[in-house]
Amino acid sequence: MSSPGPVPPPSVPQDALQVTPPDEAAPDEQAPPPPRSRYSLGTYGNMVRSLLVILGMVAVLVAIVPRVQSIQQPPVDASSVVTDAARQSGLPFDAPVGLPDGWSATNARYASSTDGLPTWQAGWSTPKGGYVAIRQTKTASPGWLQAATSGGRQTGTTDIAGRTWTRYYDAENKRTSLVWVPSGADTATSMATVITAIADDDEIVAFTTALKPTQTR
Repeated sequence: MSSPGPVPPPSVPQDALQVTPPDEAAPDEQAPPPPRSRYSLGTYGNMVRSLLVILGMVAVLVAIVPRVQSIQQPPVDASSVVTDAARQSGLPFDAPVGLPDGWSATNARYASSTDGLPTWQAGWSTPKGGYVAIRQTKTASPGWLQAATSGGRQTGTTDIAGRTWTRYYDAENKRTSLVWVPSGADTATSMATVITAIADDDEIVAFTTALKPTQTR
């Protein structure tokens, strides 16, 4: 009697052998996405609020950062410049002496000017915030005088410090000029003097009255 052969395993349906991976879920079982933030929607109101926040931060920074209100320049040593100019040229150039507090020299030089004429010129700021300058040269040419007065129109004369000055006014720049050209022989004292100012008349008079000749030696 022969022994029976091996018993085949019972048949298993093919579908039963397929195993769904644990990380794959059915479409209907996926978690719903989180709701979008209102700020991510980019509405007009959100943009306005963001802009206001930025402007507020800028305003705070502007308020706390120190700012320079004005730049104070050191005064110019005009007396030294005019002394050197007088020594070089042998001409007794004028310069103000004894101006009260509030006047400050801002520029001074002795150099070639219009028509190549050597010119002493310097300017001062005034106590009221104006500006007064002096220009002098020997045997001034018409072109030099026109440039020194900014092409202003002659408006009359005025007497200051024993001199009769011809008055000019440049309406475009609101600039007043006083011109004194002595008559007589061509000597060291025949220098043309021009006072140019954007200032009140009392300050122009104070400056002109303070002018004194510089010693050439």
